[in-house]
Amino acid sequence: MAFDRPTYDESWHRVADTRPRLRPTVQVVRQTYRGRTWHVLQDPGNNQHFRVGPAGHRFVGMLDGRRTVGQVWEAVGQQLGDDAPTQGEALRLLGQLHTSNLLDRDLPPDARRMFERRQKRVRKEVGGYLKNVLFARVPIWDPDRFLNRWSPAVDWVFGPIGIALWLVLIGVGVWSLIGGGDALWSQGGNVLAPGNLPWLYACFVGIKAWHELGHAFACKRFGRRRHGRGEVHTVGIMLMVLTPVPYVDATSAWALPSKWQRAFVGAAGMYAELAVAAVAAVVWSQTAEGTLAHGLAYNLMFIAGVSTLLFNANPLIKFDGYYILSDLIEMPNLNQRATRYLTYLVRRFAYGVRQLLNPAHTRGEKLVFVVYGLAALAYRVFLGVVIVMFVADKLFFVGALLAIMAVVGYVVVPASKLLHYVTASAEPARVRGRTVLATLAMAGVPVAVLALVPVPDRPRASGVLEARQRAVVHAEAGGTLTQLAPTGSVVAAGDVLFRAESPEAEAKVRELEAKLEALRMRYQQAVTGEPSEQQVLVRQLAATGEMLDRARRDRDALTAYAPFAGVWTAGLDDDVRGHYLRRGDTVGVLRRAGDPVVRVAADQYEGPRLAAADERVEVRLAGRPDAHFRGRVVEALAAGQRRLPSAALGQPAGGPIAVDPADAEGRTAAEPFFAFRIEPVGTGPTDAAGQPITTYRLADHQRLVVRFELPPRPLLSQWSRRARQALQQRFQVPVDPDAPLFGGAPL
Repeated sequence: MAFDRPTYDESWHRVADTRPRLRPTVQVVRQTYRGRTWHVLQDPGNNQHFRVGPAGHRFVGMLDGRRTVGQVWEAVGQQLGDDAPTQGEALRLLGQLHTSNLLDRDLPPDARRMFERRQKRVRKEVGGYLKNVLFARVPIWDPDRFLNRWSPAVDWVFGPIGIALWLVLIGVGVWSLIGGGDALWSQGGNVLAPGNLPWLYACFVGIKAWHELGHAFACKRFGRRRHGRGEVHTVGIMLMVLTPVPYVDATSAWALPSKWQRAFVGAAGMYAELAVAAVAAVVWSQTAEGTLAHGLAYNLMFIAGVSTLLFNANPLIKFDGYYILSDLIEMPNLNQRATRYLTYLVRRFAYGVRQLLNPAHTRGEKLVFVVYGLAALAYRVFLGVVIVMFVADKLFFVGALLAIMAVVGYVVVPASKLLHYVTASAEPARVRGRTVLATLAMAGVPVAVLALVPVPDRPRASGVLEARQRAVVHAEAGGTLTQLAPTGSVVAAGDVLFRAESPEAEAKVRELEAKLEALRMRYQQAVTGEPSEQQVLVRQLAATGEMLDRARRDRDALTAYAPFAGVWTAGLDDDVRGHYLRRGDTVGVLRRAGDPVVRVAADQYEGPRLAAADERVEVRLAGRPDAHFRGRVVEALAAGQRRLPSAALGQPAGGPIAVDPADAEGRTAAEPFFAFRIEPVGTGPTDAAGQPITTYRLADHQRLVVRFELPPRPLLSQWSRRARQALQQRFQVPVDPDAPLFGGAPL
């Protein structure tokens, strides 16, 4: 890789005659990364570590307090030639060693200078705490003696026997959860209930302390094999999103020569957490719902699962997953190097600055740096927004303060640094004009495109499918089911939908028929008798005849016929012979064959916009986007509707509309909504291959997604409106969603 490395530096004269040396307590560990040899300098006394390459190690190793820096640099240059560090690289190396407190100057120790250095480091740390208020760290205790005492008794946990037992424990935990998916999901809705929050936080602190102990003991276990290395000198409290949690400093694991050992130390916290989660799963499955043990076990599973998968195992943020990935792909400082490479690309190719050191040494590193750098940046921004929204939900003022700090940290500070670099830095002095133009282009062109170029505006709303004519078929008499038309079958008018039998109804008909026949015979015999007896028999004949007609209707009602041609949807399983139907039971629904009607419910935020949309819309089946058809809005009802067309649109059934908790049916919306009625146009629904889908075969009240067509608007205008809607809806902030973005007319 060819790049310019200026040999000389204008500040070299300041250090050329000094005689520094490494501190006597500094130890050196050799490591191999991607086929290259590196050396880790560590001081067990202050737990400082620094990694240098072969040339840097040669330069540092010759600093013995007798040779001057200039003499060492010339000697290394004679030995290594072009591979020797330049004066600038040597200066940076000395500065980094000095900052890490690994270097002694050539003069006797100066108490005032050491105090000033310590004060500078403290000020830097305090500044770091203020800049990283969401993840500030406060050291409290040195646990090294405690770990040394108990580590021999715990070492086996990280050996082959411990790993085998851990796998068995995880298997038992997973096995105990099989079949309890519904209960796990339903109980998750109560995790953030006010009564559970103290228990949840106590479990969170406890399991995170256990997590950090896993790191510490693993570091001791592997470090002790390397001549007593593996010091852990700091236990403290980290304010993670303003929530105090414990942490330990296990950075001494960086000196372990094996990448697999370093990766295991990084994974030891998750290793310990998942073991607790497995035990909690067994306890949860064996305890009754509502008991304290059951609730605590669920809290432990929830914390270990969510935090381990979303945070600790995620390599895009600097938690355990990041360090594990860095060790396994042998790219230390992956995040910093990826950031430096992205800035290098901008400075080198956009600004045209020469004489830059390329942080990437191979083609593979370039690809990794670009992909990881962009992904990590996007995820950090996403995570910051999620954290701010979460905190603002609980404490609006604190969330607003965090939002301001995020804007300052992610926008104002980088913009001010970029402005200073472009206008005042010496590096782009020879290409200042190009730098300014490139910066304006990189900042202005995307903003101009987002703010000025119209793009389609296609809001969506949820709806349900309804037939133009439908009949709910009930059992009009009680009986045992003997025949049922299968669901989805197309029937003609008069076809049998279901048939049942009732021995009691048949016996009742025969009994009444016999009684009626007997009354007729008595009436014939009484023709020549008394008129009063004839009148009594006439009344008995009429009453018995009515009873017989009713009994025959009940018997005939055991067989239901289709009142019109359509598709039959049974409300019972197809194979239910012997099932007893009670009078009034719903047996199924018959829908007339033909184009259906779509009923749409839109909330009060999107409803006004949709009312002004084009009348032609596109409809897709929820969960089956390949099935779609064009539609036409034939009716739009103003806000004020509260009765949902179907319970499928309510949140309890997975829909988008919040419902009134007092409505057990789930069809009363919590807030008024806009209602639309849509009819299919054209050829009707088609699949991804363009083949028509028979509309009457679609399930009744099936949820749909309807896409409306609004006049094109710039993306910045659309995004700003959605942001204002989110503020208004989530935090009840009185913001006009249709207000202009920068004043004047709306974009």
